[in-house]
Amino acid sequence: MVGAKAQPTNTLMPVIARQRNVSVRTGADVRRVRLNDGNATGVVYVDANGDEVFQPADLVALAAWTLNNTRLLLLSKIGQPYDAGSGEGQVGRNLTHQAQVRTPTLFFDQALNGFMGSGANGAVIRDLDGDNFDHGDLNFVGGAYVNAPAHGDRPIANFGVVPPSVKATWGSAWKKAAVESFDQTASFGISGEHLAYRTNYLDLDPTYRDSYGDPLLRMTIDWNDNERNLLRFVIGKAELIGRAMGAREVATSQLPRRYDVNTYRSSHIQGGTIMGSNPDNSVLNPWLQHWQVSNLFVLGASSFPQNPSGNPTLTILAQTIRTADAIINRYLKRPGPLI
Repeated sequence: MVGAKAQPTNTLMPVIARQRNVSVRTGADVRRVRLNDGNATGVVYVDANGDEVFQPADLVALAAWTLNNTRLLLLSKIGQPYDAGSGEGQVGRNLTHQAQVRTPTLFFDQALNGFMGSGANGAVIRDLDGDNFDHGDLNFVGGAYVNAPAHGDRPIANFGVVPPSVKATWGSAWKKAAVESFDQTASFGISGEHLAYRTNYLDLDPTYRDSYGDPLLRMTIDWNDNERNLLRFVIGKAELIGRAMGAREVATSQLPRRYDVNTYRSSHIQGGTIMGSNPDNSVLNPWLQHWQVSNLFVLGASSFPQNPSGNPTLTILAQTIRTADAIINRYLKRPGPLI
C-alpha cells in the first residue's frame, strides 16, 4: 500500500504503464486464445464489468503461471492434450513440484534471536544437491539443498514448538516449555528434485467448473520411491549437521509417503507446456515459441521439462530475456518459426 514491497506490481508495472503503446487492464480473466488458420488472432477475456471482450493481436504471449498457461492452451484447444494411458500428446505432461519437507527441528540452550530476519534470508547447503556427491551406493538419483531460513519468527504463528523430551501437550508444563523453547528453536528446510513421471500431469477436470462454466484444471501428481529415498537420505544428513551445530535435541517429523496438497511446500510448480527439441516431445521450441502456432509464446516455469531442487525464478527471468531478444531481433523482422 505504501509502495515498500519490491515486487513487479510496484517496481516494473508503473514503468510499463507509462509507455504510450501499453494499456494495462486489471480485473480481467482471459478465457481463450483465438485461432484462425493456424495463427493466434488475439484473446477473449471477461473485463472488470463482466463483459466479454475480444482483444485482437498480431502476437500473443501467455505469462499466466504454470497452471493457467497450461489451462489456457487446453481450453483453447491448441495442441494435443497429454494422455497418461497412451503416452501421446504433449499439453499437460511433465508436471513436477519440488519435493520439500520442513525438518528436522533443532533445540538449543542459547537464544537465537529468531525474531530477526527478512524474506529469503538464511543459509543454504548445496553439498547434497544434484551430482555434487557420490551416488554409487545410493538408491536414488538427483539431490536436494538444505536451507536454514531466518524469516523472522512471529509470537503467535511460531509459538508452541517444544522438544521431544517434553511429553506434556497442554497445561502449565507445556506452556513453560513452549516459552523457553520459543527463541531456542531452529529448523531446516529441504528441497529436492522431483523427476517428471508419465503418471504426473495436468488436464481439464471432467466435473468441476469455474464461474464462467469452463472446466477447472486438475493436477494428478505424486512422489515416487526416488523422491522418498532422496528425502530420507538428506534428512539423515541434516540431523547430523544439527547435532554438529550443538543442538541439544533434534526432532525429525515423519516423512509423508505421498505428495499432498494440505501441507504448503512452494508455489514452484513446473511443466505442462514443456520446451524441447521437436514437436514430438514438447509444446514449445527452445525460444518458448509454440511449435504449431508461431505467433504464440508461452513464458514461465510451465516450459520446464524437469524440476531441479532450486527455485525457478532466475531461470524464468533468463528465459524471458532470451525470448524477448529473439522476438525483437528475429521474429519481428521475419515472422514465423524460430529455428
